[in-house]
Amino acid sequence: MSVNEGIPVNTFRNYLNILNDSSSKEEIKLKATQELSEHFEIIMQSPAYPSFLESSLKIFLRILQEGDPQFIQENTMQHIRKLILEMIHRLPITESLRQHVKSIITMMLKLLKTDNEENVLVSLRIIIELHKHFRPSFNPEIQIFLRFVKEIYTNLPNHLSSIFETSCEIWINDLKDLNLETLLSEAYSVKTIHVEKPLDSNSQQIYNLLPRGVLSLKVLQELPIIVVLMYQIYKNAVHQEVAEFIPLILTTINLQPTITQRNLTQKEIFVDFMGAQIKTLSFLAYIVRIFQEIVVANSLSVTSGLLNLMENCPKEAAHLRKELLIAARHIFATDLRQTKGSLILEHL
Repeated sequence: MSVNEGIPVNTFRNYLNILNDSSSKEEIKLKATQELSEHFEIIMQSPAYPSFLESSLKIFLRILQEGDPQFIQENTMQHIRKLILEMIHRLPITESLRQHVKSIITMMLKLLKTDNEENVLVSLRIIIELHKHFRPSFNPEIQIFLRFVKEIYTNLPNHLSSIFETSCEIWINDLKDLNLETLLSEAYSVKTIHVEKPLDSNSQQIYNLLPRGVLSLKVLQELPIIVVLMYQIYKNAVHQEVAEFIPLILTTINLQPTITQRNLTQKEIFVDFMGAQIKTLSFLAYIVRIFQEIVVANSLSVTSGLLNLMENCPKEAAHLRKELLIAARHIFATDLRQTKGSLILEHL
């Protein structure tokens, strides 16, 4: 059987077989993954797609399950894992996919805790899309996920000095000298690795260290929208868990790096940190009417957090300032307006 451009479906099955073959070299597996990715739309339009979906997902999920997370962006296996995740994200929302939703979500939730920033960001998009379209029934994994997000917020204040005082440049003589575990324990954004003595004349001298998703500032920016989505879908089951986020939100929006820390760090890191704080505030803006009594009781903390963000948000980050003002408007459309809204207006 052939599909568009005259490429036989069997050719794509051969690529899957290469991926599934433990004896295949990584470079060959990468080429097979690239071919699958390049022709993915063609495969999805084929009459053989449902059976291809069945076999490909088994292989994709097995590779993600059994393979080790990669934290050097240029590693061949990292390219393979990211391409696989991107193909899962591109799967059409059809009834054929419904039976695989639970196993995909289970794998994505696992990757959130173990994988790197790049892969976790794709995993989060997959989780959002599958929940939006299929609204899977509630299961304990959702509460486990919410507890996981709470841990990230709980630990954030402890990381403040490392976020702003750790260098983004790593200099080593040889790539094999890299102390990966130590570096990952204080990586909150991508770090540049400069290798003074490459392994051979053909190897590159600059690599990128990807932070763990659990520490990544870019991942932290995406977590609030998923918590909101979970509340929309599973309101009764997760009401108490979401209520427990409020003190964590207030702590987060009140975090402030010192002037010295801000001067030590790169602008991009500070913008990412502010982005995470403002998106956390937007989360509060969404739930403020649901938990208005708790929020009003903590009005001083809400106001100080808003003033903190308005004062520190870089003027050049126009998109963040706009989101900040929209969130503030929603928050002060509640009873909080009578108590502390004037302070914000005076500040503006």
